[in-house]
Amino acid sequence: MVILLAACWRDLRTIPAAAELGAQRELPPRFSLGVEHKLKLTLSNRSNRPLLVAVRDELPDVFELLSELPPGRLPAAGSAQFTYSVLPLKRGAFDFGAVVLRVSGAAGLLQKQISLRLADGVKVYPNFKEVGRYQLLAKIDERDELVRKPRYLRAAGTDFESLRPYIPGEDPRSIDWKATARRGAPIAKNKQVERGQQIAILLDTGRLMAGTVGKYAKLEHAMNAAVMLSYVAQKRGDALAIASFSNKIESFLPMVRGPALVPRVLESLYPVQVRPVESDYWQVIAEVMNMLKRRSLVILLTDVLDASASAGLINNLARAADRHLVLCVVLTEPKIRELAEQIPTTAAETYQKAAAADLGRRRHLALEQMRARGILVLETDPDHLSVQLVKRYLEIRQADLQ
Repeated sequence: MVILLAACWRDLRTIPAAAELGAQRELPPRFSLGVEHKLKLTLSNRSNRPLLVAVRDELPDVFELLSELPPGRLPAAGSAQFTYSVLPLKRGAFDFGAVVLRVSGAAGLLQKQISLRLADGVKVYPNFKEVGRYQLLAKIDERDELVRKPRYLRAAGTDFESLRPYIPGEDPRSIDWKATARRGAPIAKNKQVERGQQIAILLDTGRLMAGTVGKYAKLEHAMNAAVMLSYVAQKRGDALAIASFSNKIESFLPMVRGPALVPRVLESLYPVQVRPVESDYWQVIAEVMNMLKRRSLVILLTDVLDASASAGLINNLARAADRHLVLCVVLTEPKIRELAEQIPTTAAETYQKAAAADLGRRRHLALEQMRARGILVLETDPDHLSVQLVKRYLEIRQADLQ
């Protein structure tokens, strides 16, 4: 026994201290919900002997580990790399924990567990729908709506274009006084008509958007479509604002145009979650409408039960339609449609079919009320939401309805 204890003590002393070991994670620049990501872990050994280690990385709770980290060997005064895959299951901001090593002694009699603290925080963003992204982007350059039809304009533009000498008799308000002071002569601004359309996306995050359709909640499908639309709007040179709301405005991104559009949309949306409250269409839509100074394409992604439950939604969208072009986007639930179309063989199936058919009828009547009040409506299933939304946007743009 004494010999065994002495051997174990000697073996323990061959295991280096935590200060002689190091770890570093190499993370992707951006995590996307529901997409597999590969992570690289680099372990360093500053001791004078090789080490046999088992590795475990403390992931955020919402990350699923897809591939285990195998045991590895760290060379003396060297390093080794380990690669593994994870799948984020929820959006938001999360923190990694420590890298935990189980290091074996030289004789293999003992193992020592060592935790190496690493402060790595990550953000999980909404994800593009894969099918929609590749099918749609392949068609964009083939469509004739790439060049927007010119409008007949009755007013001067407001966007700055260039400076030029002031012509006597022109409107003095066109003078750039700072440039005039620098040059010692009257200088005027050339202005051009605003290029591109304005789009405002309203994303409902109330309790109705918590229902699961397929793998994810309705809100996740709506976010994927909103991000995809922002990408296409950026390519078209349009300006886009986006707001998420429940019984209050949860997040708001003012009008943005250009290369910063999609990154800013992602930053605005990644922390947004469903709230178990009724959405306040009266207050929120009125607030957003006050922020829109120009006529815009207003796109609301929400859920509709029936005309009575959605009275506030319909009335406020109709008011917004007096000044803007309004498109209401509603997700259908394939399972409910299947139940409504099934041929029942039992009493329980008959009741299910009747309930599903009645739900579909009431929703159809609510959407017809919207159409009758000048509101455009898009009803589609989650798998085709991104494609159908961008297709409708391109059709509106081509027809110059705005």
